[in-house]
Amino acid sequence: MTTPATTTTEYVLPADIADVYGMLGWMLSDLSDLMAEEVKEWRDELRQVVRDWKAGGAEPGWQGFRDWMNEICADDGMPPLFGNDATSEPAQAGEQDA
Repeated sequence: MTTPATTTTEYVLPADIADVYGMLGWMLSDLSDLMAEEVKEWRDELRQVVRDWKAGGAEPGWQGFRDWMNEICADDGMPPLFGNDATSEPAQAGEQDA
């Protein structure tokens, strides 16, 4: 009797998003109350879509997360965290908290 082959799916989180996610985690206490709430919402939503993706859902729209964070930054008078050409190397989703 043979064992059926198993397929392993890799879920690759873009490195720029993983980096910003991690950086914002340790910066939360230094942000304004409004920006901290918006950042928490962004991080929570990112975690949820990654969970859904790992459960068989569609790959998240990464550019939408980049644009959303840049809007949060602009609203608080900060420069954007993501450039216009967000073409970075992906990071393994398991390597970050997301």
